[in-house]
Amino acid sequence: MTGTTFAISVHKSAASIETVWRQLEADGAVTAFQRYDFAAPLYETFAAHGRAEPVVVLVSAADTGRPAMILPLCRFRDGGRIIAFADLRVADYCAPVLARGFMPDAATFRALWRQIESALPAADIVHLRKLPATVGGRPNPLLWLRPRAAFPVHAHGVAIAHPWSQHASGSISKKQLGELRRSESNLGRLGTLGFAFHDGGAAAEALFDELYAQRTARFAALGRDDVMADPMWAAFYRDLVAGTTARPAARMMGLTLDGTVIASGLGLVHDGAFLLLIPSFDMERYGRFGLGRLQIHRAMQAFAEDGLTYFDLTIGDEPYKSAFGVDDRTLFEVVRPLGPRGLGLAAVWHAKVLLRRFPALRDRLRRWTGRA
Repeated sequence: MTGTTFAISVHKSAASIETVWRQLEADGAVTAFQRYDFAAPLYETFAAHGRAEPVVVLVSAADTGRPAMILPLCRFRDGGRIIAFADLRVADYCAPVLARGFMPDAATFRALWRQIESALPAADIVHLRKLPATVGGRPNPLLWLRPRAAFPVHAHGVAIAHPWSQHASGSISKKQLGELRRSESNLGRLGTLGFAFHDGGAAAEALFDELYAQRTARFAALGRDDVMADPMWAAFYRDLVAGTTARPAARMMGLTLDGTVIASGLGLVHDGAFLLLIPSFDMERYGRFGLGRLQIHRAMQAFAEDGLTYFDLTIGDEPYKSAFGVDDRTLFEVVRPLGPRGLGLAAVWHAKVLLRRFPALRDRLRRWTGRA
């Protein structure tokens, strides 16, 4: 589409362009978090709880009307009027839905972006976070925009293959494999271990109920912030599992002991990968057995047998991930002020980026403000 002129339209719902959206993601490139079956329930949840308003940008060739790109954005207030990806903490990767032939160079995309900004509803700033370097193996054109910085948290994952026992020995340390075997053996003395996963249906919904109960009880006992404790997000994840708004998008998994669920997890399957979003386990009774890592290991085996080739532990630098020999992927963020107030918000962002780059300066500032 080089040399093409573009037309921009902004929509207030995903449903209004569902057909175009599904065609674009089927033929082009998209992450799991911008697929229609993830985005539509998200927008429905925003609307039901009044947290954000949809800003769905469709870019098409001006002469033919052929779709080139969809940007699933939203607008909300947080110190100003902010336009961001439809996320608000639940999308681990944020990227456009790209048509097959849409691979613009820097100059073309920056000119297109100026068109997009002029079509957006009134806002103070555009803040695009958690941007992967590639989308479906292709460069993410949003990285042509400036100012840009590395996002402070990485994404992680590991290749999986069948037979898993042979593949695991090459990616997981002998020490970690030994610990996993001991955990499995010790649990096996208490009963029969099982593992199952479900994509939609009554069994998936039952596993979600187990996950919700485990997760909310554990996080409440620890006094930790829990996305599932917010009724808005609990409804969203339930929708992903049940397929209330769109097709079921979530895969539920469960580790059982004599048929009782002792660990569970929710994730997405996309492009040959499983993306783990929410793990949970019965810490009160079985915490000493390392259930979190054991469930992930069992899932890697089962999903490799199912034909998947990558286990994505997604965003977050939790120490347990390194035990599985994961890769580390840098994500990015872009800030685009749209007015005077946006310039102030951008200045705050630049200061945070500077402090991330110079941790010694950040630590000195913390000590100084602590004394003050």
